[in-house]
This record gives sequence, C-alpha cells and structure tokens, in this order.
Amino acid sequence: FWIGLDWVGFAVSIIRQLIKITTTTSYHHHRHLVMASSSASSSAASASASASLGGTGVGTGVRRISQEMLHQRRSSPPPSPAKAVSRIASAPCRLHEQDPSLSPSPPSSKAPECYLPKADAVIGHRGLGSNLGPKSLDTLEGYFAGRIRENTMLSFKTAATCGADFVELDVQVTKDGVPVVWHDDWIHYKHFGEEEKVMTRTIREMTIAEFKQLSYMATVCPERPVVLMRKFDKKSDEFRPWVCRQEDELPTLETVLKGLPIYVGINLELKFEDEHTHVERKELEDRIAAIMACLDQHCSAGRKIVLSSFSPDACTIVSELNPVYPLMMLTDAGVIKYEDERRNSLEAAKKLAVDLKLAGVVLLSHVIPDASMLRDFAAQGLLFMSYGERNNDGAYSLNQLTMGMRGVIVDDVLGVHNAVSARAALSLA
Repeated sequence: FWIGLDWVGFAVSIIRQLIKITTTTSYHHHRHLVMASSSASSSAASASASASLGGTGVGTGVRRISQEMLHQRRSSPPPSPAKAVSRIASAPCRLHEQDPSLSPSPPSSKAPECYLPKADAVIGHRGLGSNLGPKSLDTLEGYFAGRIRENTMLSFKTAATCGADFVELDVQVTKDGVPVVWHDDWIHYKHFGEEEKVMTRTIREMTIAEFKQLSYMATVCPERPVVLMRKFDKKSDEFRPWVCRQEDELPTLETVLKGLPIYVGINLELKFEDEHTHVERKELEDRIAAIMACLDQHCSAGRKIVLSSFSPDACTIVSELNPVYPLMMLTDAGVIKYEDERRNSLEAAKKLAVDLKLAGVVLLSHVIPDASMLRDFAAQGLLFMSYGERNNDGAYSLNQLTMGMRGVIVDDVLGVHNAVSARAALSLA
C-alpha cells in the first residue's frame, strides 16, 4: 500500500510541477503607496530605500515620507489586469473539505485577499529553515548550524525549489535607513586571530556599508577575516562560530524583492528591539516608512506579500499607514511574559487584530487553541497561521491545516511539502 502511495504521490508531484498557472487577477496597485504629485516626492521615496552609505541616521527623506504616509495615504486605483505569470510549482489544491464555520467571514482587514497565501500553504522559515532549528535536520561539529545560511537568497530559492509557497524572512533597518534581512536582535562577530573578543552591534547602529562589508567578510570572502558568532544553546551564554555548509551574503530587502521568483510569496516579519530597549515612536515610524518605501519601489505586481510583527506598536503604526498588504499579529500567547499585556495572551492578540482591522494572527504551534477558538477567529473575519518547531511534524501540520490554518511556517520545508502532497494524492485517488 505504502509503495503504491509513494508512486501516486510521486506522480502527482510531477504533474503539479508541470502545471503552469495563468493568473489574470487584478492586483491592487502597490506602486504608489505614498501620495505624491511630483517627481520630487518619488525621488524622496527612492532615496529612502537606497540611502547613502555615510550613516548619519535615518534621512530626512524617510522622515518626510513617514509623515505623508501617516496623513495622506489613500487607496490606489486598480490597475489593468496583470500580465499572465507562468509558475512551475504546485497547483493550488485543497487537502480537505474544511468545516465551513472555520472559513473566515468577509475579512475586516483593509488588505485584499490576492496578497494572501493560498489555502494549505507551506511557508519556509527564514527560507529553508532557521539555523537554530531542530538538530535532527542537520549537524555540524556537534551542534546545529545549518545546511544553508538562513535569511539568504540561496536559502529562499532552495526553499522554493523544495515546494515552499511562501518564504518567511526578518527585516530590520540600518542606521542610514536601508531595510536588510536579519533575524537576531544583535550581530555577534569576531575578527580572525582574536580568540576572546566578540564584537556585538545592532542593525540600527550600522550603516548599510558596514553591514555589507561585514556580510562579505564573514560569508563569501575566501580568507574569512571575520567569523559570525551565535549562542546556539538557550541555556548557555557561550558563543560558538556560526558557520554553515553553504554560505551566501546577507541580503537587503531590495535584493530579495528583485531576485526571488515572483511566484514565491513573502512573509515579511518586521523586527524591532525587545521591550527593554526604549525606542521613540518617531524612530519606529521612520523605520517602518523605509520598509514601506522599499516595497513601494521594488515589489513586482503579482507578488504575494504578508506583513507580520510581534510588536503591537509596530502593528498600530503600519495599520495607520493603511498599507495595501495584509498585516498579521504574531504571538506566542504568553509562553514568554512581557510587560506589554497585548503580547501575553491569544485573546489580547485577537482583540488587537480586530481593533486594528488586521488580516489575522500568527500563532505559536505549541499553543494552538481548540477548534471553537478558531471558529471565533473566523467569525470575526480573521485568518490564522502558525509557526514553531512542532510544525516540522508533517502530521501535526496537516492537522492544523484541517482545522483551518491558512498556512504553516516550517523549517523542514521538503518534509512538510511531501506530507501535504501525499495527503493531496489521497484526496485525488
């Protein structure tokens, strides 16, 4: 039976890879998120997305854009139908007939459905998986470091090849206003030959020139004069070299938007400091404006985009900007306790999502509620996705999809994709 099932799954996988999906959906125009009646305004937006390497803080152009976005954003007129896009990837198919009560009511979100993942989406965590992911996926010198460096173009493209519908990535903004892809709150590194001294910086302290130089020296330079360091054990403060089997440069958001195939959706997590680091609202506005300006300039029509953040303040600001793209609140539902009560329960996350008219909530898979709670989400027009190590269990992910999850964020992209494909094969048999 299992041999037969394997052949069915293999055949379906081949067929799905040969299908080319022609889409003529009219996507809401997202080329002009900032109201501008002159070329000078457009130039200011351009300057904010590719700020100078001098590093004097987020530029005045970004500050001006943030104010325009806060007070002058409007809905853009719908464009003409997008050009048909051929996609060599899995064709959309439902794995199951969901309980109708789990289907969201007409969404309260301001964002259109066309940017959201299809049902039963497999979303690659930081691409092909976090370098802090399960040790069963790969080992290097006794601890997990990763086959491919997380949050790089190589990782994103490989995830797409393995069947990811979306990739999840983390965006922060440099000192001079350039959005870059990096997960951790800190960058730890040391220079070759300096055995003890580990340097520590934040993205917002670095210029784009410094970020690119560090990236080159630590990842692709043959001499490797710099080694990135990381704490791989949450119970220890010990730094270890963060070296991957396959390296790639740390990209800017612009690089990802231009280089990732258009059929691969992007879940942009907006990363900010922990709550113990005070950041003025104005600075948050400027950084968010820089990210939105980059999307405005470089995101191709037809690209699926979802924004998300653990920060209630960031969600509030993005909501005030009235973005075209769907926005979801991330929550661990109180597994870690925060001073901000809006982060400490699923109910608080749901309330924030409803109040701000977000697209939905991204839940930690360890704390998935029962179906009745998800029905309550759906009744209020909220979508739900999940993240966490338990999602690497194909059966667990399939169960969530059956409950109505729109998508699951996973490290084991290929394994979960195969589980989804096998389930689809059974439904077609």
